[in-house]
Amino acid sequence: MKTIEEDVERQKNVRRKLMEATSSLLLGPGSECLNEDNLNEIISDKPEARYVTGILYPVGRISNSKESTSDNDLDELDDETITFDNSLLPSSMGMTFYFKSNLTDLELNVEYSNYVKITNPNVFIGKDIYFLLNRQIEKFIHKEKLQKLLVMDGGKYEIRAVLESVEERSIFKEFINSNDKIEFKKLRFYLWKSYEAANKNNDYYQRSPHQFKMKVPLREGYHKQKISPLDEGFLEIISNVNKISELSEFDIFSLTIILKNTSGKKVFQPKIQITANDLFEFFPVEDVKLPSLNKLSKEDQKNYFLYKNKKSYAVGHGVSVIWGESKGSFAIETTYIPTYEILPMRFDIPGLSEEILRPDTYLGTNKEEQINNLLEFVSLYDAWIDKLSEKLEKIEDHFKDVAQENLNNCRCSSQRMRKTIDFLQNNEAAWTAFQYANEAMVLQRIKDGKLKEMLYQTKDYDSVDFKWRPFQLAFVLNSLESILNDESDERNELDLIWVSTGGGKTEAYLFAIAAVIFFRKLTRTNSSGVSVIMRYTLRLLTSQQFDRAAALICALEYIRRNNENLFGNEEISVGLWVGMDQTKNHFEDANENLRDMFKCNSLEDAKKKNMFQILKCPWCNGEYSVIPELRNIKIPRRWGYKEITKTSKNLHSICCVNKSCSFRSGIPVYMIDEAIYMVRPTLLFGTVDKFAQASLKQETVKLFGSDNPEKYRRPELIIQDELHLISGPLGSIVGLYESGFDYIFSQNKGVKPPKYIASTATIRNAEEQVQNIFNRKVFQFPPSGFDSNDSFFVREDDKQSGRMYMGIMATGKSQMTTEIRLIAILLQSIAELGLSDDEMELFWTLTGYFNSIRELGKASSLIRDDVKDYLQQLQNRNGTNKRALYDENNIELTSRVSGAEIPDKIRQIESKRGEKGAVDTLIATNMLSVGVDIGRLNSMFVVGQPKLTSEYIQATSRVGRETLGLVSMLYNSTRSRDRSHYETFQSYHQNLYKYVEPSSVTPFSVPAVKKAAYATIVAMVRNTVPDLINDDAASKILEHTDILNMVKEFIFERIRNIDTQSGLYYEDATQLINNFFEEWKRLASEAFENNQKLYYYASPYKSTRIEDLILLRAFDDKSTHDESIRVMGTMRNVEESSFMEIIE
Repeated sequence: MKTIEEDVERQKNVRRKLMEATSSLLLGPGSECLNEDNLNEIISDKPEARYVTGILYPVGRISNSKESTSDNDLDELDDETITFDNSLLPSSMGMTFYFKSNLTDLELNVEYSNYVKITNPNVFIGKDIYFLLNRQIEKFIHKEKLQKLLVMDGGKYEIRAVLESVEERSIFKEFINSNDKIEFKKLRFYLWKSYEAANKNNDYYQRSPHQFKMKVPLREGYHKQKISPLDEGFLEIISNVNKISELSEFDIFSLTIILKNTSGKKVFQPKIQITANDLFEFFPVEDVKLPSLNKLSKEDQKNYFLYKNKKSYAVGHGVSVIWGESKGSFAIETTYIPTYEILPMRFDIPGLSEEILRPDTYLGTNKEEQINNLLEFVSLYDAWIDKLSEKLEKIEDHFKDVAQENLNNCRCSSQRMRKTIDFLQNNEAAWTAFQYANEAMVLQRIKDGKLKEMLYQTKDYDSVDFKWRPFQLAFVLNSLESILNDESDERNELDLIWVSTGGGKTEAYLFAIAAVIFFRKLTRTNSSGVSVIMRYTLRLLTSQQFDRAAALICALEYIRRNNENLFGNEEISVGLWVGMDQTKNHFEDANENLRDMFKCNSLEDAKKKNMFQILKCPWCNGEYSVIPELRNIKIPRRWGYKEITKTSKNLHSICCVNKSCSFRSGIPVYMIDEAIYMVRPTLLFGTVDKFAQASLKQETVKLFGSDNPEKYRRPELIIQDELHLISGPLGSIVGLYESGFDYIFSQNKGVKPPKYIASTATIRNAEEQVQNIFNRKVFQFPPSGFDSNDSFFVREDDKQSGRMYMGIMATGKSQMTTEIRLIAILLQSIAELGLSDDEMELFWTLTGYFNSIRELGKASSLIRDDVKDYLQQLQNRNGTNKRALYDENNIELTSRVSGAEIPDKIRQIESKRGEKGAVDTLIATNMLSVGVDIGRLNSMFVVGQPKLTSEYIQATSRVGRETLGLVSMLYNSTRSRDRSHYETFQSYHQNLYKYVEPSSVTPFSVPAVKKAAYATIVAMVRNTVPDLINDDAASKILEHTDILNMVKEFIFERIRNIDTQSGLYYEDATQLINNFFEEWKRLASEAFENNQKLYYYASPYKSTRIEDLILLRAFDDKSTHDESIRVMGTMRNVEESSFMEIIE
């Protein structure tokens, strides 16, 4: 039997049941099991209290806020006369679309329901319970009396109690209580339902469905028709037809249809459906806009071309709209809970030999065959490009230029791949590095340390289930020549991996890291120092990715130890260079943290204090290889963490306690800043904000080889993950610091600047962003073809199921009420759908995503109280087991979580249902939106449309990564942006990547220059002039004014390169920078004249005399050094904050 992970049909069935349950409970019908027929359901609450969406209230219930369909609701539809209701208690709903037709009128299918009050209804109990009830009646002591009190319908399996006296009620209750065994639980529930219906005189409500067809005229103008008389009035269909003047070759019209409740009764679950036919055709919105395509930017034109087959046909008004094939015809219909499935991507290439994709294929001595494998791989890509070329003539004229450019980019990528293959063939060191990098990638995928070492000796990796995805191998070939060859024509281009979230970008650049480290050791006499810098923006992202990088580094170091004749005797290592809340800066602080851990009485308390990040050995993966089991936590030698000082011979603060592990004497991972500066790890792994320290701390020059360039070579490779996050204020500050690093890395004689690689799943205007931040051209990989669904290496898989999105917007209910119910329903339904254990595990943990800490805080309180209350209501309604929520299993991932807690939080989330600590709810802000890769997360609700589409894609991509996922999007009906996304739900979701917003980066704007330019200049000077490195050497700048002029000219040229179009920043930026140079020289002169020292920066760890001068100080520095210029000490908080104090 297939496991649930392998059985996609079972996954789809579970997800479908969960979606149906959610719709039944929020929209109806089907929220209660009193009768079998959902269409004519009976419920025990007023329907307006039971349901939160899909309700039309009578006109005039409150003062309505209305909007006109002329407000660009369907990309500038021309419609002037109809208004639709956007109030909290809406009385109308409808849609607008384009069409072309020869008909005079159009047939609509309209559905709705109302609810009629009833008393003492029959209760449907089902066949099994019905026969069980008969058997129990036969055993009951008052059988004859009971039979008179219980009306039983054997044909419909329904019962109804008739209780008029105290004695009758007493007999009935006695019968109920006589069935108190667990196997009679469901029977007891139905008997109690019957008792309550008969005894309490409660009102019940039965649904009355209505469906009818009608015709609306298609002549231009405004039309109104009364339909379907109700008890207190009518419903109205209002329509408006307008001719679109932009198109001349044929007549296109827009049609707005509104269903309005002018009766005195509430209407539930309304729907309008329209079906196309031979004489009536819906017309896509995008085709109406084509005449103005030439007015769009180059990027927008490209997106229109790539998404030309993803058509949008309608927009809803107060409701959403979906379209597609229905019973063999194309139809559009309104829906209150729209759904859209985003299909997964395929990474395989038909006809490609698996041998070509296996890294172990490239081991051994048969170089010619291995090179031929690579050439065959590229030939398949060339054949695809040739087919594209053949299609070029058939492309519409307005898209021809875009198509030709895409084709050129594909050919360029192919040429780059062949250039890499030539380089590998002709450069023995490159080929050797390529082979060993492949072997390292295989080793880091094996969990068991002993197995790794055995397979390394035998070179028999056939049992290892690892092969490259074609795009990963293609990226390696696309970029490797420019990574290893510093004379490459593409050396100064930034290579951007653009693949959807979860595609496997990390493996591609991990290979690049391995290759460049080995190549540097093979070819450079001064190979010591930091070889690769890998930068991230978020702590959580860094934490998860660091585990993978540590596993690779251990594999590289193991290979080096076994090949010292090739790679020397200097350790290959990784350093985690991040903020103090995640790691410690100083040995003494780390040692104190360790001693605090040893004092803890529980493992949980010790883990909360743990700042060492590594929780198990990355090589052998032993369960207790770093952190001991509970009974040994008081024994220091059972821990893998060690106290070290500056004088320690072994600076490894972490070792594996497994005596048979190759890294028992020390894991090559450093995470104390002092150790990192001393060791200069091969791979420097950190957050971008940490690099602000380059100007402020003397020790940082060691990371860039600035203190001894002849011995320590500059970094060869810079990797920026999640490039889309380097935008806005943060992007501007990073761009400034990048100008400094560019200068530093290019100053040594005979040294070329490093190669830059970046990755993203969501970016817009990449060329402009990369130019502004890195002053480089960008090559995006894989290049786009002629359709967004197919770039050869990555294709949409229309034969598989993907992530499902479901939209919800309340009508007549507050956002908080809807949120409570949605959370409770998603949690409770899993427990009552009759699922097996492994099926329940699929959606057991519910992830909540919020746009702010404030909204998350409210939800946290709701989960503790109101959600639990509503879970009890759901249990009482249908007689199911209430799902228990435990506060310790409801966790959050936000900036409020300390760095020490993150690894343990991640591991708790990974715990499956039934295991200790299995998470019920995980609530998070944008900290979750990147880099979190936890395969068991499959259910998410999002409260409010995130501000950016890129954030929405990234956040919702955290679920459904290994099995099918479900995202429930809860829109706020009082926010116009949320409402707009809800009303265009399908259009938006089928074109998600098309709607990614462009990033804005302005590194030389006045605010950015004032915050970061001066510190950047100091970093440039300290890292290129040995005489100016020391903290107290700032006054020596007077001896190096020629260096200041070089730095000035470099920066000014940089501004000219970036600010080529507008010229907005050059004058102000150059003036501010000139002023800083003059102020620095003035302070240096003052210090010289008064026999004072001029320090670069005031550090709490280094003492300065009160009479000495300081050049720079942090914005939050409250010292009396008024002469110093304020700069940022970190990039973490780049936007200004305001603080309020309540004084009475």
